[in-house]
Amino acid sequence: MNVFDLVAWRKANVTARYHYWQEQNADGTLWKLGTLPPALLCFYGLTEPLDRRWHVLGLGYDLNIDNRLIESAAVIHFNGNMKPWLKVAIGRYKPLWDKYINQSLPHLQDCVLS
Repeated sequence: MNVFDLVAWRKANVTARYHYWQEQNADGTLWKLGTLPPALLCFYGLTEPLDRRWHVLGLGYDLNIDNRLIESAAVIHFNGNMKPWLKVAIGRYKPLWDKYINQSLPHLQDCVLS
């Protein structure tokens, strides 16, 4: 999870840094796919950790997250392989996702819903 100070972003010229690293990898030799590698390079030395209570992660792999942490979190993160829209989802976390999702949306119909 990221929270950005846009004034600091502009001051550090993060957009130009990001474009620089994307250009360095135009041939795909530095990293294969994704936006995480150039973001890690761009934000190196510019980040501060968030209090763990803001961002509770592991809902896609950890069966034992304390409900109090989940209930008090600003953001819950279904990172891991057991995504809430898949049959392999962790059952106790699935309602956290389901209550916000319109299951009739066409792109969700293509997912393996449980």
